[in-house]
Formats: sequence, C-alpha cells, structure tokens
Amino acid sequence: MWNKREDDPTYRLPSVPPQPPAPSAPPPVVGEGRHEHAAIGASISILGDLKGEEDLTILGRVEGKIDLPQHSVVIGRSGRVTADIHAKLVSVEGEVRGNLFAGEQILIRRTATMLGNLTAPRVSLEDGCRFKGSVDMEAQPPDKARIAAPPAQAPAPRPPAGAEAAPKPASNVGERPTPKPDTAPARP
Repeated sequence: MWNKREDDPTYRLPSVPPQPPAPSAPPPVVGEGRHEHAAIGASISILGDLKGEEDLTILGRVEGKIDLPQHSVVIGRSGRVTADIHAKLVSVEGEVRGNLFAGEQILIRRTATMLGNLTAPRVSLEDGCRFKGSVDMEAQPPDKARIAAPPAQAPAPRPPAGAEAAPKPASNVGERPTPKPDTAPARP
C-alpha cells in the first residue's frame, strides 16, 4: 500500500550481477606455513616421555617427561600431568605436578592446580589458581647470565670512626672519592 514499486507491474528489481564462486583454498602442505597440532584426549593415559615437533593439547593423563622446546603445550581442564615440561609456551588449566620450563611464557589459569617450579621470562598466575612452588623469571639461562655479568667487587674498607681519611683520587671515571666522616651531615 505505501510502497508503490511493489504494486507497479512495470517496476523491475535491479539486476545483481552473478557472483563467481569463491575459490576453495588448496589443502595446506605440511611444513609449508601450516602449524601442526596434536591432542591427547580425555580418555587417553600415557606413561613415558613425549617428544615432538608440533603443538600439543593434553586433556588426558600423562606421566613422564614432555619435551617440545619450539612449540606450545596446553594442559586442558581435564588434563592431569605428572611430568617436567620443556616448551616454548606452557598454558595450564588442569593439574600439573612437575616443573615447567618455557622459552617464552608460562600461563597458569584460574582453574589450574600447579605443584612445581616455573622457569620462563614471562610468568602469569591468574587470580584463583592454586600454585605451590617457585618462580624464576630469568631472561636467559643462568650459565649465560653469569658469564655476561661482570664480577662483583668487594666494598672498600672504611676507616675507623673518628679517624680522618683523605679522599682518594678517582682512578676510573665511574669511581667517586670517599667523603671524610666529619663532613657528613649529622642525622637528628
């Protein structure tokens, strides 16, 4: 009634050109930009060591050692792991009893129970998670950090109280002369 175009027999709907079908993507080739992912289902139990070259999601039970240093490991809510885990990224939503070592980050979600030590440059513990262990957030392995750090120097001995000591001339640019004890401001 209000739209005269619908009632008008001479009116034609604008023609829409047909759209060509969307090209289907070719199946991805393994190793060519595709990121592989494996899963251990909730009904699966594994006793032994796991090694691989793809991301891993654990929903079942694993006892042993998990070694995926270039990939991520996700322990789902139903996952129960008793193992040390070495990975690039570790995310825990279930239960883990063991130490976690990550090259980039460890995420302990609010639903997680974590009993073990965490070592990664970035560690996140969500509010509500259960955690017992220690956290080490060194950016590089301890051996390399010790080599890169200069050796610590022992502090210079202080003169006995009341004795006047002449300031030492600065031998290095970064050193400061030691002030005389009597020139220090008195504390109230």
